[in-house]
Amino acid sequence: MQRMKVLSPLLLAAMVVLIGGCDAPAPRSANTAEQAASPQKKEEDMSELKPPSADSVLYFIYQRDGDGAVSYQVDGGATVSYWYGHAFDLNGKHYFTGFGAKSQGEGPEGDDGMMDPEHVAISQATFTRIEKDGKVEWSKPDTDGYVGEFGRMARPEEIDTSRKAQSHATGDGRYLLAVPTRDFTNGEEVQSFALFLFDPDNVDKLRFRQWGYVGSVPVSRENSAACDDSQVMPCVASTGSLTFEPAGEGLPRLKVSSKGTTIASPGKVREMTAADAVTYTFDEASEHYRQ
Repeated sequence: MQRMKVLSPLLLAAMVVLIGGCDAPAPRSANTAEQAASPQKKEEDMSELKPPSADSVLYFIYQRDGDGAVSYQVDGGATVSYWYGHAFDLNGKHYFTGFGAKSQGEGPEGDDGMMDPEHVAISQATFTRIEKDGKVEWSKPDTDGYVGEFGRMARPEEIDTSRKAQSHATGDGRYLLAVPTRDFTNGEEVQSFALFLFDPDNVDKLRFRQWGYVGSVPVSRENSAACDDSQVMPCVASTGSLTFEPAGEGLPRLKVSSKGTTIASPGKVREMTAADAVTYTFDEASEHYRQ
């Protein structure tokens, strides 16, 4: 195996700050120390803890120093990049997860060809907020270089910054995250949610560890770039919403409700109604949500 590159002084400093928390405080008077111990002061300290940086997330996952970059090549010609970060609370703990993506490499140190060459492998680093010696800091992360794969043309799904992520905590201690994404192909823009399941206590028997990618569901479509004012094909546009429908303590059903227009038959368009709502359920065999 190739020897790990020596870390730059800048990244070494970043690692110390990330694991060690904030800089050591100046000496305090007894009165100042009492204020720091108060619940109000503790809440203020916790709110000031910044998320781990994108380049440090990639370093923890891939053990390669990118000199501050958030996308770079590693052994075998693969490209790794930071994809998305998410902070959340579950069962009394506060977490931050940074997701990365890795394209399929080539050559003797590349991937073994099991992954779809159009896809990227999704990875993750999950940090837990802890208190140590009176300071609030991030724990050393749990990491996994493969929690599923998705994307197109060896690129991950594009984050849709116009929408917010949604989430649902299950009764058995798991956490379902829906990340808003978008894609544009053949003149049609499709807005979707990429779904990730967090299982810190190994409640389920799925093959992935703490995190797993469990599919993507489309919610909105519009084809204005291709329809040419209905000269080429009917112009349609719909917007949808995603809701979680709890099913006992397990994973919820997902309901996509849309409004707008859709193609009714060749050359004809109709308004969408409540009957066009689509429900997705989790399929254990494929470990994905299916219609």
